[in-house]
Amino acid sequence: MFALQLALRQLHAIFRLVAVVAAVGGASAASAALSGEDPSMRVFHPWGRFQPGAWKMVRVVTESLDERGVVVSTTTHDTRTVLQAVDDDAVTLEVVVTIEVAGKRFENEPQIVRQPLHSEPAAAQLRLKSAGEGSVTIEGRTIPCRLARLEFDGPSNGQKTVTTVHLSENVAPNVLRRESITSDAEGKQVIESLVEVIALHTPWKALGETKDASLVRSTLRNGKGVVITYAFVSPDVPGGVIAHTSKELDRSGRTTRRSTLELIDFGSECEEEPSGLFRFKRRPRLPK
Repeated sequence: MFALQLALRQLHAIFRLVAVVAAVGGASAASAALSGEDPSMRVFHPWGRFQPGAWKMVRVVTESLDERGVVVSTTTHDTRTVLQAVDDDAVTLEVVVTIEVAGKRFENEPQIVRQPLHSEPAAAQLRLKSAGEGSVTIEGRTIPCRLARLEFDGPSNGQKTVTTVHLSENVAPNVLRRESITSDAEGKQVIESLVEVIALHTPWKALGETKDASLVRSTLRNGKGVVITYAFVSPDVPGGVIAHTSKELDRSGRTTRRSTLELIDFGSECEEEPSGLFRFKRRPRLPK
């Protein structure tokens, strides 16, 4: 059970890395989202832009380190995710996690995960509004952006999160920067995160094919330390992320945990008559 919870937390972190609207969407959709015409913003979500039946498999290898920086344990999680449904508020995913420990593999029962399109808790009272104009600079290029401000309360009494999103109507992946601060009832910051695109049109080879990807850096700070993640994101793959590397540091700056994510396979459709748990229509492979 612990392994399943850990893998689901890792999966949720991947979603948050590119969510609010962090995959690829069109300029008109960005304008509509800010004007209130499309409050779901589903076209920007890394799963919401696909049809039910889309799927992917990823492998996350996590290493825990001791005070000397020596690896003391390694776990491998293979996660198979299938898009079950999409509506104006959320995507519904079926997740199966297989964990490998000491050479033995254990597959958990499928879990149903409902992922809000804004990446915030479904029970939260989300408030979305335009916050004017701004810009970001990526690889020396200044890109004009429209700003969207999202606010929500919870889950603890008095807790509040304010998120500012920088949206470009002309430059994919459109959401170029996302800053989020969570404060407690006394106004003290308890969690701070920054997700920013730091490189565009970056080639990254996945499954023998070179993808046109964006490089995204995520920094999450809380009372325990900081988690820094670099991810390659492609609009061609359900869920967006095709690779990542992450490290967790304690308050002294010591690396306590590190992980890598590898894309194992993906597809956009599921066959009508499955054999076994899943039987997928696979995407064409490039000749070797």
